[in-house]
Amino acid sequence: MDLGAKVQKMLIPERFPMREEYEISTIYQPKLGVGGDYIDFKEFDDGKLVFCIGDFTGKGVSAALLMANFQANFHTLITKRSSLYDFVSDINKAVYKITNGERFVTFFVAEYDIETNELSYVNAGHPPPVLVHENGIKLLTEGTLVLGSIDELPTLEVGKLELPSQALILTYTDGLTDLQNIAGETYEEEILYRFMRRQHGRSAKAVNDALLRELNDFRQNNEFPDDLTVLTCR
Repeated sequence: MDLGAKVQKMLIPERFPMREEYEISTIYQPKLGVGGDYIDFKEFDDGKLVFCIGDFTGKGVSAALLMANFQANFHTLITKRSSLYDFVSDINKAVYKITNGERFVTFFVAEYDIETNELSYVNAGHPPPVLVHENGIKLLTEGTLVLGSIDELPTLEVGKLELPSQALILTYTDGLTDLQNIAGETYEEEILYRFMRRQHGRSAKAVNDALLRELNDFRQNNEFPDDLTVLTCR
């Protein structure tokens, strides 16, 4: 487990960007020191930002090694600057080549262009991220299947939208909505959505700080049942 934890620690960025144009804040709490959750980003000189979150099947060293391979492919393929469609198709093939369909990853990746204020994204079987704007929320659902289960994705859609002013995007893994209180009630998606509707205009860090307080109040003395990973982009 120590080896896996060391590998994983090297794979998760220590710092995330905070710019005038955008800000990323994260919550990353592996359940057993080594989890299956992955977050990453890549900035480009032309003003584009790519950020992602994923959840691998399995735990321990095997998950950490699969994550290490995935991270290498992520940075190699995203630097080619091909379309998100081609990027997701290629990284799916890379995961399948290693796992032969026996392991998979849910994955969400987005590219933000500060010049056009446009967001392009693909949701590959991941819990839908929440986009917060002045009129409410929108779930980012367009995409495809989980990655690595088959070598050729049968369908793949790239979602595109122009971001409204002061938009927030919260991405998370299912450790968040699996959380239970002492009565056995889970922190369901609708509770999260109600929380997020109140967050418009706040910084990404302020949102994550408030979310952690809410989760701690909700769970009381219960432990987190799984890895808790959140990536929030403002």
